[in-house]
Amino acid sequence: MATTPSSVTTSELAIAPTRVVFGGKSITLETSLWRDFQPFAPPDGKPLVALLQIKTEDGSDVPATLRADMVWVFNGMQSWSAVPEEQRPRPETSPVYELVARDGPQWGPGISVDVVVRLRSPDGRAFLLRAADQPIRATF
Repeated sequence: MATTPSSVTTSELAIAPTRVVFGGKSITLETSLWRDFQPFAPPDGKPLVALLQIKTEDGSDVPATLRADMVWVFNGMQSWSAVPEEQRPRPETSPVYELVARDGPQWGPGISVDVVVRLRSPDGRAFLLRAADQPIRATF
């Protein structure tokens, strides 16, 4: 689903596809969501962290020109959005494009949420990609 940069609605996010094709490759989103409750964390735990992995279905390299510029996490009628960051430099060729969004809400653990990432191509097109029913886990 292609979008313009500033006109994404909640209804568009809710029906975003779980697979998009870019550069002849089928692209999917995998997530790892968690909250930290280790002894050094506050009593009610640290905010949500979202690890986003954009992958090709066939294991080939994710096109290096594809970039993610926004992530949304939905918990029922509540939502959180953030600009994801690359924690490590992205290699020119890699089957995984990995990003992290930090300082999210204090939802869960033990619940499932929907995650949508917006991908951008060099020509300015934007694509929404969704991963549904993603569990929020805890670290202890």
